[in-house]
Amino acid sequence: MDIIATYNRFKRWQVNPFDHEFTSQQTNSCCNCGHDFVGNYCPYCSQKSGLGRITWHSVWHSVAEVWGMHSRSLPFTLLQLFLRPGYFIGDYISGKRQVSFPPIKMLVLIGVLGVIVDFMTGAINGMVHTEGEKMGYVNEAFNWLNIHLPGTFPPPSDYLSNVLQWLNTHPDVFTLILLSFLIIPIYFIFRFAPRNSRHTLPQGFFIQVFGTAMFLILNMLYDITAQGWLVFLLGSVMLFVTYRQLFGYGVWGTLWRLVVAFVCGYTLMSVLLNTNYGIHLLRDHQMDAARGYFLNVPIALAFLLIILGMSYFISKKTFSELKRT
Repeated sequence: MDIIATYNRFKRWQVNPFDHEFTSQQTNSCCNCGHDFVGNYCPYCSQKSGLGRITWHSVWHSVAEVWGMHSRSLPFTLLQLFLRPGYFIGDYISGKRQVSFPPIKMLVLIGVLGVIVDFMTGAINGMVHTEGEKMGYVNEAFNWLNIHLPGTFPPPSDYLSNVLQWLNTHPDVFTLILLSFLIIPIYFIFRFAPRNSRHTLPQGFFIQVFGTAMFLILNMLYDITAQGWLVFLLGSVMLFVTYRQLFGYGVWGTLWRLVVAFVCGYTLMSVLLNTNYGIHLLRDHQMDAARGYFLNVPIALAFLLIILGMSYFISKKTFSELKRT
């Protein structure tokens, strides 16, 4: 077995898994309109070639279509999402809708499956109260920020600590919220990428839908194996591979842009948390304390604008140099 040749075939499959060239020049007779044609579909009535008498295969085909298990099946979509994630997402946002199971439906189905896995593995008891602690490093990250960047997040003894703890023990929800905050940073930071450049915000929305589906599946793997380090490693590798394939930057170019994007995402989350907690303090008539948290908001937004602006112009300059060469 030639390992290098096999790997090269896999790489070609990643870039283009659909071979639309006809493997045969055999003439087909359309069972629907009677015309003779060469190809996969009749050019007169669009019926697929090879259809004839009803068989047990026809029965399976009809039943599978009801559940989305035939054309654009969910299993095949997930296979592509994990074996060629960036290329697959790039195909979808560029207009190749037939490569994917409907993404919103996919996200809902995976979310429901995730809740079922939570119950079956004992990772969740009810819809709100959890047993144990999943993804504890998230809470440790918040504590580190409180120590080294005072005021960035409310201290652990405050009202919002309960919110942070709930997000920490519900990584499905946390993943959905965090990745939604990445839509705007990804839009600016990867604006002038070699591949899928000038992508739009609606396209960015679907990029994060696919990313969320991927991480929800990885969270189910954590529920089953309880190997947090393994899931975190797989998630990090998948994130890097996805954005490298999707936007076409090299190793370093992809890495620093992802780091900056997540810093911006957490900054946007801190704006929301500080605003939320400031309102809570106002309701408790703690005006001075509330003012301090409200002041964090323009500071965070200014930091965000500076980081996004620098990343935008660096990417634009790099893109212009690549076009000249």
